[in-house]
Amino acid sequence: MEILNLNFDNLINDYENLINKKLKTVYKNGPKSLVEVFNYVINSDGKRVRPILTLLTNHVCKGNIENALPAALSIEMFHDFTLVHDDIMDDDKVRRGLKTVHEKWDLGTGVLTGDLILSVSLNNLIKNYQNNSNVVKIFTKGLLAVCEGQALDKEFESKQKISITEYMKMIDLKTGYLLGMCTEIGAVTAEVNNYDARKLREYGILLGRGFQIQDDYLEIFSDSKKMGKSLQSDIMLNKKTFLMILANLKCPKLIQDAIELSKKDFNKGIDLVRKLLVEKGVKKETECKINEIFSEANKILNDLNFDTSFLHSYSMHILNRRR
Repeated sequence: MEILNLNFDNLINDYENLINKKLKTVYKNGPKSLVEVFNYVINSDGKRVRPILTLLTNHVCKGNIENALPAALSIEMFHDFTLVHDDIMDDDKVRRGLKTVHEKWDLGTGVLTGDLILSVSLNNLIKNYQNNSNVVKIFTKGLLAVCEGQALDKEFESKQKISITEYMKMIDLKTGYLLGMCTEIGAVTAEVNNYDARKLREYGILLGRGFQIQDDYLEIFSDSKKMGKSLQSDIMLNKKTFLMILANLKCPKLIQDAIELSKKDFNKGIDLVRKLLVEKGVKKETECKINEIFSEANKILNDLNFDTSFLHSYSMHILNRRR
């Protein structure tokens, strides 16, 4: 299997099409009820950021796509597993513009579906990397990190205040290490040296950090149809985001009053939240922080002794997304 496209946009499109095609075939022979709900999740309108990043890293490291593709598919399934269980924990109703699994079916089906997706992901990984234990080790470490990050996210809901440092640790575990896993596995499957693999992992972690803060930002300043998520549940659960932490530092009474209003009249309350975030400089400061993190990530690429221009381009592709 070879993708010869050397144009960045076409290459990303080719990767996305390949990933979508392969995901349609990974689980077809189980009980009908499981096959249906598995493919409902896997074939929904995801951005495929993580598997694309894995393949792209393998590409810039001069690797063979066939060595990275099974891992890329397992990583996307791992990500989907986290989303299914995350939706249950937050009682979200919508994901990627569709009803969440526990909303469309029931809670038990949601739990079982998440378990199934992770099982298929791990089975696919172990089957394809019996002779490359590093890939499996990197993957399982990432799984542990995401679970720990999710635990911190839940703990923070019951705390009135957390620091930016605590928040950064949580998103590094929950999001950063997963993207770091993508870049490290992409590098390892291309058989690069340990230094380059480590630097690419650092790049991925920073990319994930910027991605998560950007996600926080877009969830407030992009409409729910574009994001396909539920901002209302984040407000109700007292989720700690970069913007809300900054707002609580700058205008704690005003922002808490706006949040309380949103629990009674969501549209009016969230409009007031947005207004405060703009007026108090939180929106601008968040935009600057996102750009700073992406810039820091790209600087790591400059330390590598091979052409990383496609990864630079992908950083900008993520930075300029609108959903």
